[in-house]
Amino acid sequence: MKRNLMFAVAFAAAILASSSRTLLSAEQSDQALIKAIGGAKISLLQGIAQVAKTEVPTDAKYELEDGKLMLSIYTSAKGLDTAAEDNSFNEYGGDATATDWAPNKEVFTDLKHIARSAQYHTLQSMTKMTLPAIIQKGSAQGTVFSVKEKIRNGKPVFEVMTVQGNTAKTTFYDLMTGEPVPG
Repeated sequence: MKRNLMFAVAFAAAILASSSRTLLSAEQSDQALIKAIGGAKISLLQGIAQVAKTEVPTDAKYELEDGKLMLSIYTSAKGLDTAAEDNSFNEYGGDATATDWAPNKEVFTDLKHIARSAQYHTLQSMTKMTLPAIIQKGSAQGTVFSVKEKIRNGKPVFEVMTVQGNTAKTTFYDLMTGEPVPG
């Protein structure tokens, strides 16, 4: 019995230590992204404009890959008038610190990315609001580093993440009106 109790205590301590490392790692990752955004030479708006020539952008964000700042944009290849089940979904990703953004194109074939992209596509097809218009609104809060559509509290919204100084902030905007959603 005593040995089982000691094992349980040791196991719990290991889980807690692992959890705190994961939280610390996530915080460190967020801070690294916030620092790296200052080195971006390509804005979200520039990346969106580049891919919008041929496809409809539905999500845009900066992210770190192997310590490098990348700009990633999800698209609906056939546009919003084509139903999600008849569309194809892509991600354009490339070095955001380069003078010219030369993204690689990935056509999604895995269920997780297709499902997420179909949700973005469906929500985006419900509104006249565009990602650039929402980014402009969000820019009043700081540098926009992520914008996507989602359902929050049963309502469709844009989730806009901004950074100002060393602080990240998330603001939600009504999908239909583009107005900030309280709370």
